[in-house]
Amino acid sequence: MKSKNFLDETNRFIISELLKNGRIKLTELAKKLKVTPAAVKERVDRLIKKKVITISALINPESLYPLSACIGVEADADGVNLIVRKLRNCPLVFHLAKTSGNHNLIINMVARDIAQLEEFLNKQIRSEPGIRHVEVNISNSIIVPKYLPLRFFYPYDPEYAPCGLRFDDEERCPSCPAFEKKK
Repeated sequence: MKSKNFLDETNRFIISELLKNGRIKLTELAKKLKVTPAAVKERVDRLIKKKVITISALINPESLYPLSACIGVEADADGVNLIVRKLRNCPLVFHLAKTSGNHNLIINMVARDIAQLEEFLNKQIRSEPGIRHVEVNISNSIIVPKYLPLRFFYPYDPEYAPCGLRFDDEERCPSCPAFEKKK
């Protein structure tokens, strides 16, 4: 595979099939492509190595956390960087991006209910220095994608939240999924 043709028709087909069913067997892909399973494995391995794809379990957020929100934050550069450091590993956040426009930062997250969302907003965003404005849009339902790479079940340190706060720190979110087992 030459780099200029790396995403050739075969690789595009493999990716599209994996998007439909991440558990498809390589032998099934090989039959569809009329190549050997070893050839498919080599291509899949190369796609993974080049960080074009990853294969993982995705979660239907509405089955566990029915509320989702898009949060726009307007803040000075230090405030944005502080929030990014805090939230980059937060299990509730599934999209975090620095932006241009009305907001410096967009946060997409899930929550069990309005109380958990408010707790998150107050403890993780509004309380930070440099925050000028926070705009929250609550979703009625997620249409696309139906499944997200949520990090609820990672093996977290039992004493620290992913944001770095200790379990017994009153600044942490009491309903942080990282401490589900500890309660």
